[in-house]
Amino acid sequence: MSRDRVRCVDCLEPIPSDARLCPHCSALQPSPLLDAVLVGGGVFAFLFGLILTVMTLGTSRLVGFTLLVSGFGLVVGGYTRYLDRQDKRRSR
Repeated sequence: MSRDRVRCVDCLEPIPSDARLCPHCSALQPSPLLDAVLVGGGVFAFLFGLILTVMTLGTSRLVGFTLLVSGFGLVVGGYTRYLDRQDKRRSR
């Protein structure tokens, strides 16, 4: 069974795609878990903001709209960060 290989972010040597540390230079490799946390938090903020925006009035509606916009930004930003990282690692 062949394992996927990517390049280290520091020394550019080929390493297994699931390695957290580079065996050559001991550099910490970026974790896709951070992207998942950003997207998950963004979805929560988006949905909670949507509920506040639709069901409340006044200042609560403003807070809901702010959560809606920031949640959308976190979802899109986290996902594009993940895609950029995958593309960058494959292009080396």
